[in-house]
Amino acid sequence: MIFRLLLLFLIIWFLFWIIKKQFLGTSSSTQQIPDESEDIIPCKLCGTHVPRSLGVKKDDRFYCSQEHADQYQTDLDEK
Repeated sequence: MIFRLLLLFLIIWFLFWIIKKQFLGTSSSTQQIPDESEDIIPCKLCGTHVPRSLGVKKDDRFYCSQEHADQYQTDLDEK
């Protein structure tokens, strides 16, 4: 008798769990949604894509680092 009740309880719980998963989907607390997106821009010298906030803008050109900005300017001066 107790075994039947326990089995019935487990079956009902399992069905409830499946139905809950179907209607609710994944929990919104487990999904990470970025607050804001940021542009990813290629470096003029090497082509590496970096976020706008981490790069360097010089003479209307975008670089992945200050070193590449200086190197690009040096390369232009040598030509």
